[in-house]
Amino acid sequence: MTTVITVCVIVATLAFVALAAQAILTLRQVRYTAKAVEYLALNADGKLTALDPVVSAVQTVASGISSGWFRAAQSIYGFFKK
Repeated sequence: MTTVITVCVIVATLAFVALAAQAILTLRQVRYTAKAVEYLALNADGKLTALDPVVSAVQTVASGISSGWFRAAQSIYGFFKK
């Protein structure tokens, strides 16, 4: 009976060591990823301001689509579709 308990303790210890090693590797990767995201966030600020004209053009198109003329055209199209 003591042999079974010894084997179980050894297997449990090896499983715990493997889990700890995997956790360390995962946390190292999370640290590297966080550093990369921080670098990207710091450098993206200047580059995103170049997209302001594109964003304003998309907002203009979106507001035109949600205007009354588009809804009227949709209702007319739906009337003739039926």
